[in-house]
Amino acid sequence: LSVMRLGKLLWLFPFAFLLLTVGFAQNNNPRGEWILTEETVAVVNGEPILLSDVRLYQLLFGVKNFKTALDRLIDIYLVSQYAKERGLSIPPQKVEEIISQFAQSQGLTVEELYRRLQKLHLGGSVFTNFIERYNLYVGAINLFVLKPLYENKEELSLLVASRLKNAQPYYTVEILKIPKAVAEKNEDLLLSMDIQKISQRLGISPIKLTAKLEDLKPQIAQVVKRLSPQKVDFAEDEDFLYLVKLVGISYKTDGEERQRVIKEIEAERIKKFIDSLRKESVVKILVPVE
Repeated sequence: LSVMRLGKLLWLFPFAFLLLTVGFAQNNNPRGEWILTEETVAVVNGEPILLSDVRLYQLLFGVKNFKTALDRLIDIYLVSQYAKERGLSIPPQKVEEIISQFAQSQGLTVEELYRRLQKLHLGGSVFTNFIERYNLYVGAINLFVLKPLYENKEELSLLVASRLKNAQPYYTVEILKIPKAVAEKNEDLLLSMDIQKISQRLGISPIKLTAKLEDLKPQIAQVVKRLSPQKVDFAEDEDFLYLVKLVGISYKTDGEERQRVIKEIEAERIKKFIDSLRKESVVKILVPVE
């Protein structure tokens, strides 16, 4: 057993190299058409997965179970096809760069790497094609699944907090404190509920702070509790009118536990995305896998 790491695809991903006995399959097709051969183990939307593809995946990821490796490869094919349909591509020079980085990480030249793979009948186009396809897979997952998840920070924060015990919410608020005598003379202006505009007109600077609900003035806390992020409302006491804007909500949690929950959410979103692709695809498995 020797352990190797497959450099940078789009990010760093670890792979374990296992000494496996594998079959050898090539697709000699100068016209670029897909041809089913006796080495074909599955077909995904008309595109064949060869035995050598499955064996390479087992080798790189240390997956001993053939069915598990094939199922994972089907996911990779589905997502990479989705990526290609939407114009994503990996330039040949980028593929060469990735392979070169991988070889260097193993203390090998590219030629030495391919010689080692060729001894397992997994060199040449088998390895190169996988590197390209896997990069498309990772890129599509990042672009179409993870990027939207992280762009909506408020939703992600609430989602994480809902799964954590004892998550303490902190409210970031912007408050404009206006004497009631001034407020009474500027009722039309206050109806705009535009903190920046009112601040400039009245010459009063807003206060921005982050605090727990119980640390806020009770009248302000009641308003904050019912506000959605970026919404504005009024609170008041005997002497002042407060224009309150809820900027956002954050949660203080154990860092490791939070990361665990985020990884869990990522995995769920990825599975949902792939499941939706499977429902719209034609996948045929041509060999017994039980």
